[in-house]
Amino acid sequence: MSKRMFARAGALLGAAVMSAGVLVAVASPAQAASLGSITVAPTSGSNDASPMFTSATSSNPCPATFGENAGLRVGPVGGPYQNLGRPLGGGGYDQAPVSIVPNRSLAQALGVTTVTPGSYLIIIECFSLTAGRHVDEFQLPIVVEGTNWRVDTGPVVEDTTTDLAVSPATVESGEEVTLTATVAPATAAGTVQFKRGAAGTVIGTAPVNAGVATLTTTSLPVGTHSITAAFTPGNPALFKPSTSTAKTVTVELSGEGPAAEQEIVADVIPGAFSLTVAGDTALLEGGVVGGTATGNLQKATVTDLRGSNAGWDLTGQLEDFNTTPATTAIPNANLTWAPSATKVSGSGAVNAGAGADLGDARTLCSAVTASSAGVFDCAGGLTLSVPDTANPGAYAATLTLTLA
Repeated sequence: MSKRMFARAGALLGAAVMSAGVLVAVASPAQAASLGSITVAPTSGSNDASPMFTSATSSNPCPATFGENAGLRVGPVGGPYQNLGRPLGGGGYDQAPVSIVPNRSLAQALGVTTVTPGSYLIIIECFSLTAGRHVDEFQLPIVVEGTNWRVDTGPVVEDTTTDLAVSPATVESGEEVTLTATVAPATAAGTVQFKRGAAGTVIGTAPVNAGVATLTTTSLPVGTHSITAAFTPGNPALFKPSTSTAKTVTVELSGEGPAAEQEIVADVIPGAFSLTVAGDTALLEGGVVGGTATGNLQKATVTDLRGSNAGWDLTGQLEDFNTTPATTAIPNANLTWAPSATKVSGSGAVNAGAGADLGDARTLCSAVTASSAGVFDCAGGLTLSVPDTANPGAYAATLTLTLA
């Protein structure tokens, strides 16, 4: 008797609900704000301990109307984030603080053998049935040191100030103007962008050295310009950005006759970062007790037009196969896939994941930072090994694809 694998639930994508049979959590292109804090117990442990901790509880309920589903994830600050526990369903998570029990270690969630030391975030996400994922999330910073993690209370982020000097204040067209930004405290490393006009046109960028950044330019057009200096810290966990008050510089015509200039500004907004699937059911055929059943995954299409070229991963997590009514189960590790990936359009490149069993979260396809823009198709062949102890029947399991 043939066996069938169903992809159930609805794909939550951006602010739309897609009845594609796969629950999709899409990472926000911009840095999400915090809805509040998360309490975990214990507050430290081994990177390989499974589960990573006993439970995670948000400081507040999910925002109103975003209580249909909730998820627990972990990843480096700014993402991408990976599932740390099974997503919650059934609604009501906007009525009381959300508590989620993880089901894997930090290393398992990140899909690595050795966790790279550094700063990470544990997040709880909230979903609406109609609006998708809330743009913000509950956050808990952690630090990985060696083979252990701990909750990061973190240093206090220090305020900075930036002062700007322009010399000379009046020049002829083509002459040099020196822009000097002084950043305090002097220990704050980073860069300064020098900008002109209300549109913030960037004149140039200079590194901060011992609290000072200097830029000399001859490219200022004729006219009177408002100049500002914006400091960006190299370590935003230690120092805050700051912007100077505006200073004025006048560029006069150098005897070449009248001239007039216009500044043309175009606003370009991010495009889509989305996931669609071709269908909600993948059919496995030819299955017999003690044999195998084979088929193909429904094609998944990833669109990355954010403009950030930040890279992404499309991963899959499979439940165990069960019959209805339940008799015997077939472990999820009995299903293997052979991923394939092709570029449909764009400047980026896509990589197919490794062939592997689905006993844990696996990568279907991915695109690396600086080469992820475009539209890509990801698919793969499926093979289910049927135990010789399995009762005949129709077995189904839910495959969750996550784009981050």
